[in-house]
Amino acid sequence: MEEMKIRPEDSGTDYPARAEDTDSQATNGALAEQTQGSEDAPPNTHPPVPPMDWKRFGVPVFVLMVLTVGLVLAIQFMPRPQPLQDGKTLNKIPATLGEWTLLTEYPMSESALKELKPDEYVARIYVNPSGDQADLSIIAGSHTGAFHNPQVCFRVQNWSFEETSEIKLQVPGKEEPISATFVRLVSSEGQSRKAVGIYFYSTPMGYRTDTSSARIFLLLARLTGMDQQRAYFVRFLKTSQGDPERDREEIKQFAEQALAAIAQTNPEVVR
Repeated sequence: MEEMKIRPEDSGTDYPARAEDTDSQATNGALAEQTQGSEDAPPNTHPPVPPMDWKRFGVPVFVLMVLTVGLVLAIQFMPRPQPLQDGKTLNKIPATLGEWTLLTEYPMSESALKELKPDEYVARIYVNPSGDQADLSIIAGSHTGAFHNPQVCFRVQNWSFEETSEIKLQVPGKEEPISATFVRLVSSEGQSRKAVGIYFYSTPMGYRTDTSSARIFLLLARLTGMDQQRAYFVRFLKTSQGDPERDREEIKQFAEQALAAIAQTNPEVVR
C-alpha cells in the first residue's frame, strides 16, 4: 500500500510531519472509524447465510431421473409375451356368490383380446333373488400390457363420469380392507342409462386402485423373480336403480360377497 502523506498546508506548518505523529493520526482515525461503524451497526446482527450449494444434489437427482425414465420405457416397450396357458384358475370362481347366482357368461371382444393378450379372463352376469343383475369381470395378466386404464376404456364405451372416489371393501377373514375405486357412470348416448362400478388391481405386491402403480408392481415382481408373477384386474358393474345411496350400497354388497367367495376358491386373486 502506498504510504499516506499529509500536505504542509493541512498540518499548518511548512515542516513535514514526523513519523510518530503520522502513525498516531492513522491509528486514531482507524479507531474512530471502527467506533462509528460499531455504533451504526444494528444490534444482534448475524452474517448472511451462504446459499445452499445445489450442485451437491445434481448427481443423485440425475440418477433418479434416469432410473424413472428407464422404468417408464421398460413398461411401455417391453415385449409382450404370449398368454400363459398353464396355471389357469379363474374357472374355479363359483357360480354362487353369496345371494348372487350366475346368469350367463359372455366373451371378450376379438379386438380387446388382441390388444390385451390376457393370460385368462372371466366375464359373467349374476342375478340376485330380487332380479337385479350385476357384472363381474376379472382379467389375469403376467405382463403390463394386459392392463389398460379403465377410465379410458369406459370413455371409449361411451360412458362419462359423474363421480370417482375411493371405497373400502371388507372381506370376511381379512384384517385389512381392500381399497378400490368407486365410479358413477352416465351413458354418453343418452342420460337415461346410468351405472355404478367398483374396480381395483390385485398385484403380487398388494392391492392398487390405479393402473400405473399396478403395472410397476407387476414389473418389479417379474424383475425380482417373485413366485407370484401375475396380476388381476377386478371389476364390478351394475345398472343404476335411480337411488344414489342404494346403488352404492348394492354394488358394494355384491363386490364384498363375490370377494368372500373368491377368497375361498382363488386365493391368488384375493390374498
